[in-house]
Amino acid sequence: MTATTQELARFLETNEGTVPEPVRDDLPRRRAVVERGRLRRWRRWTGERGACVVQNGATVAASHNVATIFRNGRVRAIDVAGALGVAPEQVVKMLVRNIGEQLAEGDLLAEQRLFFGQRRRRIVSPATGTFIYFSTTSGVAYVAGSATETQVYAHVGGQVVGVFADSVLVEGNAVSISGVAGAGRSVAGRLIVASAPTQIPMDLTGSIVACSFPLDETTARQLPTRGAVGVLASGIVPGAVSRLGWDDVLWPLTRPRFGSPAYDPAPPLTIVLLSVGEDACPTQIWERVASLNGRPVSLLGYEPGSAPELLATLDGPSGGMPPPVTVGGISTARVRNGPGAGRVVRVTGVLPYLVQLPSEVEVFATSIEIDGIGSRPVVASRHLQALISEP
Repeated sequence: MTATTQELARFLETNEGTVPEPVRDDLPRRRAVVERGRLRRWRRWTGERGACVVQNGATVAASHNVATIFRNGRVRAIDVAGALGVAPEQVVKMLVRNIGEQLAEGDLLAEQRLFFGQRRRRIVSPATGTFIYFSTTSGVAYVAGSATETQVYAHVGGQVVGVFADSVLVEGNAVSISGVAGAGRSVAGRLIVASAPTQIPMDLTGSIVACSFPLDETTARQLPTRGAVGVLASGIVPGAVSRLGWDDVLWPLTRPRFGSPAYDPAPPLTIVLLSVGEDACPTQIWERVASLNGRPVSLLGYEPGSAPELLATLDGPSGGMPPPVTVGGISTARVRNGPGAGRVVRVTGVLPYLVQLPSEVEVFATSIEIDGIGSRPVVASRHLQALISEP
């Protein structure tokens, strides 16, 4: 039975009921890609209280805030199992707080009693906030900091071409390097490229670091202490992911649905991976990253409705309408966002009419086939990328 326009709009806006949530086994099938041209990016705060601070037609830089929202603070990860020296599944019995409870900095979170209670090991909360989640797989607890006023950055420099109740649409000339996985909100800073840990400067205040080597545990812990706000890595040491407590961060079993608050556990800095494990990313992609060394860039790990990417705004005018998205003659493409995000898929057809989303934006839509998935999901054509690095 053919889906109705309303059903297609729901699929395109929420991705609900089309493809199972991504899991770790799906990541090796994803591919990083470079996209250059006049790009549009939605900056959303759906499900959270917020107010737009720009007007339609305004010129913005990637680091400019386009909205202010009242959001829960950054999530802290506490390796309870590692600190107590017990198996992750045993930590549940040692927790003295329930999920959802409010904590002050220094409040007792978990306690281990030894020698019939004569000796105790205690884990305390590192910050004031809410105990939101505990992973029985890694033994890591997550505490969300107190709610704060947070800015939504433009992410791409250019012109505001749409202002809505819960989102802003920004268009500009830019180069985007899409990753296969990521975590953390959009951040902006100067890009520093390093081919080895020893090449990373001591002072990284406000910088984004690009590592041509697989990210290891030591480097990951040092970057935020030196002031870095984000890291783009060619890969990551598999064991480091678990030890850092990032299993549920980089490839969670579920993501917040579009329209719900993004209450994701997040690392202490924004991270984007160009490949999974220690596999090297394609040479042509890394060459593009290296060419941006020293330039101001924006890094986005994960936000509802957005894909992990490094984005650098290019010089030149950005006004006017972008060329229409077409997929004619393309048999395979990469999905930037939506069902099968990051995967290379087969293009099976283009809908002969525009589909209007609940936000009243009309888009061209394309049906695709994904290996291992029985259904044929529909995605917005603008979310498809040709497998060509640059025009």
